[in-house]
Amino acid sequence: MRKTILLILAVLATITLSAQGQWKYRLGFGGELKDGNVNILTIRNDGAVVRNDSTLAFDAGYAIVYGEKAKEVYDKSLTAHMKFDLWQYDRWSPFVSATYLNNKFKGFDYRLSALFGVKYRLYANRRCDYSISGAYVQDYTEYGDPTVTLKAMVSRFSLRFKMRHRIADNVSIRHTTFWQPSLMSLWTSLADDYVVTSVTSLNTKITEHISFDINFNYEYHSRVPNGINKRDIITSASLRIDF
Repeated sequence: MRKTILLILAVLATITLSAQGQWKYRLGFGGELKDGNVNILTIRNDGAVVRNDSTLAFDAGYAIVYGEKAKEVYDKSLTAHMKFDLWQYDRWSPFVSATYLNNKFKGFDYRLSALFGVKYRLYANRRCDYSISGAYVQDYTEYGDPTVTLKAMVSRFSLRFKMRHRIADNVSIRHTTFWQPSLMSLWTSLADDYVVTSVTSLNTKITEHISFDINFNYEYHSRVPNGINKRDIITSASLRIDF
């Protein structure tokens, strides 16, 4: 399964590199205030490379979070993602994405998620874009702790709502919410295995290449190892450079 996912992503990356469009890059530096498995302020660095085309869009990036006090690390994570959208400006748009997360403070060594789905644009104009999507998700989690009895491989259904709205010439708001129950929960009477994530961002453009972002993230996992908080809330602020 993992080899198939990597092969598909490699083929799509090759197509993207040969597609018409303009590459854009961004770097962000800031901090996060957390409530959940970590309750403290941490520093954050993230970056991405984006290429938009009417046929195929590509987005790949990373985020590093680190916190240390008195030589003791209290938070450390690495997130990497890659996404492809086909015909992104049409009413219907298929997409594929993959996300890697390393964070032992959430009770696992790493988590790899692959997602295949289709987006439907509800409404779009020059100032806003509203859409919903449905997708199949394959999650693989390496817990490391042999006492954890949770399944490493879980198949999920993903329902997503996404919006972007420009509320002023230099200010825009974005929001994305995912509801991802396991397929086993949908097929049986069990309803205790699901994931909810929500991200709301306010972006203020200061200059042509510099922006200020404020983000509010909510994440809830209904099934986690013993001693791990099911809920994480993150409020972050960062200065972003686009070039």
